[in-house]
Amino acid sequence: MIGEILTTERLILKPLGLEDTQGLTRYVSLNREWLDPWEPSHQASYYTLEGQSNLLRQCEEERRRGTGVLFGVILRLASGSASDGEIIGRISITGIVRGIWQNGFVGYSIASEFSGQGYMTEALARVVRFGFHDLGLHRLQASIIPRNRASVRIAEKCHFRHEGQALRYLLINNVWEDHDLYALTREDLSGRPG
Repeated sequence: MIGEILTTERLILKPLGLEDTQGLTRYVSLNREWLDPWEPSHQASYYTLEGQSNLLRQCEEERRRGTGVLFGVILRLASGSASDGEIIGRISITGIVRGIWQNGFVGYSIASEFSGQGYMTEALARVVRFGFHDLGLHRLQASIIPRNRASVRIAEKCHFRHEGQALRYLLINNVWEDHDLYALTREDLSGRPG
């Protein structure tokens, strides 16, 4: 089971479980308008404790099977401990496939008040190292709506390369949105620190 807590200079990345239901519900509720343009349309029940506990049960099952992990992004104090434990973002590796592919999909979001401060770039760089070194993956992919320039910049800062565009790829906010496909393989990191 994937269960390692990851740290960076400013962040703690905690694999989320049922004990995080309240924190995750608070995160998705407070950032609903901010995240709506980039996410699938959700029923009102998604923003409830029950909706988030159902999601976290699914995430726990994916961790048990080794097919994915959802991390809560939490600010780290100078002492190294978590601040107040408030979730300021989410980052995940999902859809992990082994065999001849050794691939996972990354996804991320951050609260509006913490955007533009480099937190998600820091989190993604750490998750990339985790995916390649700890999980032994060969490839990580991200699918990003082209107009989501902030997410594109994060992927590019972490050395993901643009590989093409998938037309009408995902149903986002009730629209079949084109997505630019970004990827990184273990060989891409050769010679880079960390």
